[in-house]
Amino acid sequence: MGFYQDQIVPLLINLTMRRRDLAAYRSRVIPAADGRVLEIGIGSGLNLPFYSRNVERLIGVDPSPKLLSMVRRNLRPDAPSVELVEGSAEAIPLENGSVDTVVTTWTLCSIPDADRALREMHRVLRPTGRLLFIEHGRAP
Repeated sequence: MGFYQDQIVPLLINLTMRRRDLAAYRSRVIPAADGRVLEIGIGSGLNLPFYSRNVERLIGVDPSPKLLSMVRRNLRPDAPSVELVEGSAEAIPLENGSVDTVVTTWTLCSIPDADRALREMHRVLRPTGRLLFIEHGRAP
């Protein structure tokens, strides 16, 4: 990856996803997450303020080291236990049935193999787990 993809695109994503009108969607969906939560495409961490106290642990996966560094800088002391993983939704580095909730917001359209990513999310969810998502379009 080049400079533009590594440094500029993450900043553009962060600016775009900060739009105020998106907070209404986050406030309706994110508080329903509970237990051990996996957030696919955690980005710069804009969903973090919307998680409830019912989250025991949050694992955030994102392919961008730049965005993950932004999350680390913005973590609040009262945030749930957060583990950040540089990686892909198509190969989630977690055991089968190991999370209670998977959260993905505006990310499926940017994942090269959305079908594979959804199978991975299903694999890591407990049988009683839930997928919470916000999406704005179809993946290619």
